[in-house]
Amino acid sequence: MTLSLSSVHKNIWLITFTAFAILGAGLFLMHHVNPQKSGAAATGFMVDMVVTFPVAYYFLIIKPFKQKLWRIMLVVTCCCGVAYLILPAAQRGYIIQLRKLTAGLELGMLIYCISKIRHIKKAYDALQAEFPDVAFNLHKSMAMVLGDGMPVKIMASEITIVRFGLLCFKREKEISPEIKRFSIHKDSGYAALFGVIMAVSVIEMVAFHLFLTRYSIIAAIIVTILSIYGCLFITGDFSALVKSPVLLLENKLLLRAGLRYRALVKLGNIASVEKVGGSFEPGVQCFKGGVMKNTFNILITFKEPVTVERLYRKPAETSQMVLSIDEVDEFIKILTGSNPV
Repeated sequence: MTLSLSSVHKNIWLITFTAFAILGAGLFLMHHVNPQKSGAAATGFMVDMVVTFPVAYYFLIIKPFKQKLWRIMLVVTCCCGVAYLILPAAQRGYIIQLRKLTAGLELGMLIYCISKIRHIKKAYDALQAEFPDVAFNLHKSMAMVLGDGMPVKIMASEITIVRFGLLCFKREKEISPEIKRFSIHKDSGYAALFGVIMAVSVIEMVAFHLFLTRYSIIAAIIVTILSIYGCLFITGDFSALVKSPVLLLENKLLLRAGLRYRALVKLGNIASVEKVGGSFEPGVQCFKGGVMKNTFNILITFKEPVTVERLYRKPAETSQMVLSIDEVDEFIKILTGSNPV
């Protein structure tokens, strides 16, 4: 049985809510319960973190998505790490004992993953040699070796985000001069929006960290780490948009927007390319490929439906696509062989 997209989103939101509910309720009880009962509250909090949450993860993620059971060990490991940082010293002893029981299994998993790195790199190099696209080739190479399950997709997307976020200053390999490239980030105004979001995020992160330290230093550190990762995610998304332009190949057109989507279209499959304005309303079945929701200036119609690959969602099929191109007139002229209207 295949889960619908709405069910996938529902399960992800439920497990996220469960995590924050356990963390929030546990921290509240530990700091507000009667001191004589604080030990029992901390023990209950520990059980919720290392037992209740992994069980919930199994029924909401692993079982519905038909993932391999051993992946629950990764969840238990993360839960034990967070619990060790948060809980009092009395409960840390139990955490250490639990970690001893799971260490052997985790060592086997680690050895298995390391043994696959060589195969993943070989598949990745082959894909890069055929056509350079860091984000999607990394996902494909991992899927070829480890399977195309949800955890592999998440792992690939996280590695890609960190790669583009931390190495945003790194220049990508030069593209052959024979390949025509069209940037998509300049005229959309996304660069200015990115600057505003980053400035506000940094200010809010510092202020919220100082506020939380009044109640729990550990909670403040955890929230700050998550906020830093959020900034890294935004930076990685913008970096990928800048470094992943639309490419016109010998007989194909690569339509993409950073890590968000990619579609490789044969030029013979393009029925029409039109310049559209801000008042244009795309149809319900039209794929919206602009950098931002309402920023597009090109409408491409295909003779036959094309597949749009997406890192964070299932592939989509569409017969029309709107997107934003900085050199819009030149783009239309090259594809149609005539001046744009």
